[in-house]
Amino acid sequence: MTTKSPMQLTDENTSKFAQVNGIRMHYNEAGTGEGAVVMLHGGGPGASGWSNFSTNIGPFAEHYRTILWDAPNYGKTDALTIKDEVRTHHAARHMKGLLDAIGVKKAHFLGNSFGGATTIDFALHYPEMVGKIVLVGPAGYGPSTWLPTPLDGIKALNHWWHEPTRENMAKIVELFMYDKKFKTDELIDARMRWATANPKQIKARLASTGPQKEYTFDLHKIANPTLVVWGRDDRFSPLDWGMRLIWHMPNARLHVYPECGHWVQYEKSDQFNRLVLSFLQEK
Repeated sequence: MTTKSPMQLTDENTSKFAQVNGIRMHYNEAGTGEGAVVMLHGGGPGASGWSNFSTNIGPFAEHYRTILWDAPNYGKTDALTIKDEVRTHHAARHMKGLLDAIGVKKAHFLGNSFGGATTIDFALHYPEMVGKIVLVGPAGYGPSTWLPTPLDGIKALNHWWHEPTRENMAKIVELFMYDKKFKTDELIDARMRWATANPKQIKARLASTGPQKEYTFDLHKIANPTLVVWGRDDRFSPLDWGMRLIWHMPNARLHVYPECGHWVQYEKSDQFNRLVLSFLQEK
């Protein structure tokens, strides 16, 4: 197997497009190993496959065909208003369209935040396409028994869509991670560039009427080997949701990182990559 080393991979040289359900959909792809891993980003402003998983694609591409997806209204994928359809199912349905278009019949799925909830929806509707599952601080599990919801991070995220300023983006980045070294002006500016590159996406987001869904009472239907990963100091998705997941999912385990926020795959990148690759390679 031949693949680019992690140092050679960039957004530009892994960038691809496909026509899916009438829209132009973007994804990054690297690696030619046996099997595929699909990574689904969160729902915050500036999220995309590359922005969420740029520190993960290299190590995974050494072993798997690795696909980082831009959902509708994010990254380089077209803007699309969601009308009266559960948002995570809308996303899952378009993910199915992409995988059909690029010839992926089955894959492992790694979803962060909104991407985690989308992964759950995908596994419920298209189980034949799902191998192992990795959920990183996923959304979609109702009230917390530990903390009042929505948490501060979700409040800041929702506020940005109505007032898309750099100051409000800085609040999101401040809440994203635990370690101050990651809360840089460079990251704030990059998230602002990504979030405002296509103004049609913001308009479509604000015009969308798709409801959210709580998946707690469907989780027992998913028997796939599942790794749930959480940052102890997550200020977007409360840690007790992780306990709920492993309680209801028959084949799930939980790994919690101390001194870590919502973006585990970025803040604990090296440890995260080793943990998840070991899980995926278990027999």
